[in-house]
Amino acid sequence: MPTANTLNEWFAMAQGQYLLERELAFFDHSVTDIFGFNALQLGLPEFEFLRASRIPLRIVAGFDAGAQVKLNMSELAFECCSLDLVLLPHVLEFNAHPHQILREVERVLRPEGHLIISGFNPRSLWGIRRAACKKSGYPWCGSFIALPRIKDWLAL
Repeated sequence: MPTANTLNEWFAMAQGQYLLERELAFFDHSVTDIFGFNALQLGLPEFEFLRASRIPLRIVAGFDAGAQVKLNMSELAFECCSLDLVLLPHVLEFNAHPHQILREVERVLRPEGHLIISGFNPRSLWGIRRAACKKSGYPWCGSFIALPRIKDWLAL
């Protein structure tokens, strides 16, 4: 089985396409009824996770080609309390500083703003497969983060 060198390459494979379709449907359903003025998608600029959002200003930021705003995810170039919605599709598990990213998101998110995170669950079948097979390449090289751990980080 071929190994992907980037998450985008993995999303082009059969397993990745399966997951991507489900994630796009999840994001479409989740963002439809969130209102505000400014929405931000961090990472994966090739995919429109904000396509169903009613928020007028939708920005895709990151360091990959295709991002509308090029930035370091650990230092968001946005004003404090300026965003109504922030999406983190597979950002935390493939970044060396997930805590700093969450601190920055907390800084730029308005009170009562919304944060939507997607990632691989280490306690799922895919997480077990990753642990058992010791595969390299994407998405297996990521640091899968369990939901209780993310909740702890967000509580801080």
